[in-house]
Amino acid sequence: MARKTKAAAAGRPRAPLSALRPLLPFALRYRARIAAGLVALICASASTLVVPIAMRRVIDHGFTADGSNVIDAYFLALLGVVAAFALSSAARVYTVVTLGERVVADLRSAVFARLTQLDPAFFDRAQSGEIVSRLTADATQIKSAFGVSVSILLRNLFLFVGATAMMVVTSPRLSVMVLAAIPIIVFPLIVSGRGVRRRSRAAQDRLAEASAYAAEAVGAVRTMQAFGRSDSTAARFAAASEEAYGAAQASIRARALLTGVAIFLISASVVGVMWYGAQGVLNHTMTGGELSQFVLYAVFGAGALGQLSEVYGDLAMSA
Repeated sequence: MARKTKAAAAGRPRAPLSALRPLLPFALRYRARIAAGLVALICASASTLVVPIAMRRVIDHGFTADGSNVIDAYFLALLGVVAAFALSSAARVYTVVTLGERVVADLRSAVFARLTQLDPAFFDRAQSGEIVSRLTADATQIKSAFGVSVSILLRNLFLFVGATAMMVVTSPRLSVMVLAAIPIIVFPLIVSGRGVRRRSRAAQDRLAEASAYAAEAVGAVRTMQAFGRSDSTAARFAAASEEAYGAAQASIRARALLTGVAIFLISASVVGVMWYGAQGVLNHTMTGGELSQFVLYAVFGAGALGQLSEVYGDLAMSA
């Protein structure tokens, strides 16, 4: 049975991210909560994008004979920005995470209601332990996607777009360099993401197989003990668990490699832009405040892009 399950899993097509589309009707039942989360998300991102502007003003106008009042005013304003960021972030986390919990609770109920209506022949073919694993472990993975990953995805998407726009406003010349580097950064992430999705699905399949075998063994424990098969059953489950661990390890290794490649490419591009901008300050084509503002936006954009690569792996597992 385990071999048949593996073969079936190997023969299935890879699930694209569009496989998550059937979950949208479950989420759209709670439009008010989605709207509240989006408002909190926009406020949090906007608060973050205000910080580099204040830092530029402080650097360019604060370190003068009459600059103490400027510094006091801007840092007081920054304190208000931080408070707004904290409140909006808390609201974003609450609305989005509770939305994920609500969606998965509805999804579990819908799946179980569908199971009760299936033909008995389905249960002759399927393993009860695997069905339970899909209702628990797989549903928990979907909850992670809706409750955490989508929130991080939207936040970093807003932050990346906003930081990119502000980079163009601050220095179009440096922005051209950054935007030209984005395709070089994104292409390896897309290629690596496919491998992450494939390994993530294999890990979930192995976990489902181990859960199915455990459920069967526990259901027939008296028969197993009567024939003295306790040791062999335990050994077989240990082998299944080890196989599930190996698949999970391969998935984690792929995600770690994807994260490392993303961080290196993004950070290297930021370092190159900082060097080029420093030359501009030395040549008096831009001020130190402008460079600081641009670098902060570049760091925000780079960090958001790096987070997007991690979120892609989570969404791939859910798909």
